[in-house]
Amino acid sequence: MSSVIPLLAEGGTEHRINEFLKIWIGSIPDSTDGITSVLVSNSDMTQLSWRVYGPQSEFIQEMVNFFWNVGAPEPEIDRLNELGSLITPQTIGSWIDMSSKGGMDGGWVFSVEVPMTNAIAACDEGPSLNEFRDWFKSNGIEQCFSVGRDMGASPPRQTEIKMHITGSSFEEKLHKVMKAHKELHFPAISEQYLSILRQWKPAVVDLSLINSPDAFVRIGIIMSEPDIHIMEELSKAANYNISALLEFQKKMKVTNPASIEIQYLNEGFGYGVYNEGLNIVFHYAMDKIKLN
Repeated sequence: MSSVIPLLAEGGTEHRINEFLKIWIGSIPDSTDGITSVLVSNSDMTQLSWRVYGPQSEFIQEMVNFFWNVGAPEPEIDRLNELGSLITPQTIGSWIDMSSKGGMDGGWVFSVEVPMTNAIAACDEGPSLNEFRDWFKSNGIEQCFSVGRDMGASPPRQTEIKMHITGSSFEEKLHKVMKAHKELHFPAISEQYLSILRQWKPAVVDLSLINSPDAFVRIGIIMSEPDIHIMEELSKAANYNISALLEFQKKMKVTNPASIEIQYLNEGFGYGVYNEGLNIVFHYAMDKIKLN
């Protein structure tokens, strides 16, 4: 994998990242039955997120062992077990983030339909949670399809909740997304991006929200099955060069990402290792890509 992803080349910071990745890969069951894997990358592949999901019975023990091995606090492991008892997910997983600036983070995810009233139990109490609770109630959002939390050694810890955006038309879905940006205090989507999205009209639109106790951290619009034209148009609008990404696709024999996400990370939450502000990231189905 290091031959197609420069971030994983041996040496310096990259060596630490590679070791982190190897420890994480070691927590993944050998069986491939029922396992789903995803690689999320920014345009120049300097920020990566690896995610794997599978049957709870096969994943849970090795996943907990991984968190112990990387120094996750005991109260957070207890919290994972408590939420597992509350939600009883059949499918669980873990994720790790990394960046060329030395970013390394990880956490767990329940990739199942969850009532929002249960999902928010993964969040820490604080002003942000109160606002989040009011927002999903006022917008009639009762379910999410994914809830996850980071297991970092130091707070504030972040929780990500993903939900489907419903509507009889793409314009209706887009209106709900724009409304979420406004009500949750994120910058509006620019007209340039809106024009591209309206021409595209993706069939599936999901919303990702990450919060911490005192503030919302990140919002993301996840849209399914972008073709090369959409990849190029959105990247051009963001002034991104995707040559490294296209070379990765070519070497790995992957035609296109499974989805594309327009994110906005609020100032102060990049911690000097992740890009703040606007980011466009690409989600690749890993069933076509070998992890090691």
